[in-house]
Amino acid sequence: MTDATPQPERPRIPLTQLGRGQRARLDAGCMSGLPEHDQCLLRAMGVHEHCELRVCKPGEPCIIQVERTKVGLSGPVANQLLVTPCDDTGAC
Repeated sequence: MTDATPQPERPRIPLTQLGRGQRARLDAGCMSGLPEHDQCLLRAMGVHEHCELRVCKPGEPCIIQVERTKVGLSGPVANQLLVTPCDDTGAC
């Protein structure tokens, strides 16, 4: 018999609250507040809803890595992107 205790939901926070080396998953719908042009550019660079990312450099610009691609984001854009941080085991 397995324990069916629900796991607590991890908080959604702005990308700008993560530190160097932290990993997270981009939340669904968080890009909807950005202009369509910005959404298209981010998707073209591999940044899409549910993608896993790692912070290479917090601040301005915020540099993240998605798969093998590093992307520089302005502070205002990074602040609008909500993420769910990965836990200590690496699960996002």
